Amino acid sequence: MSHNFKPDEIANLEEKSKKMLQDHNIRFLGIVDSMGRQIAGGYKEGLVRLVDDEEHKMCIQHVLGFVLTKDLDESLGEVDYLISKRKKVCMITIPLQKYVLLMSVERNADVERIVEKTVKLFENILID
Repeated sequence: MSHNFKPDEIANLEEKSKKMLQDHNIRFLGIVDSMGRQIAGGYKEGLVRLVDDEEHKMCIQHVLGFVLTKDLDESLGEVDYLISKRKKVCMITIPLQKYVLLMSVERNADVERIVEKTVKLFENILID
């Protein structure tokens, strides 16, 4: 199965991901394709991870399935973003046209500010 990833598009996503990871509250930022593969981003350097690789993969698949479900789009509108506040971190999910952006941020972070900053940085991909 071939994928239509443009190298310059992936490089652009990677650059924006690294810029966002400079925020001290962001632990992880990943850009995921419709098949659930992470194509850009990663964990903040030197961070102690809270989940192992298998749990990480399961989390991505779960969130991707939820975001790609269009059942309520007609009646309620499309999802702008999702925030899940957990005991140790907050998870933020933002759909980007053909990708999904996933973030794990510190629990006490100003998630609305982070969402606004992220949407502004990735806006050219949001409207593609």
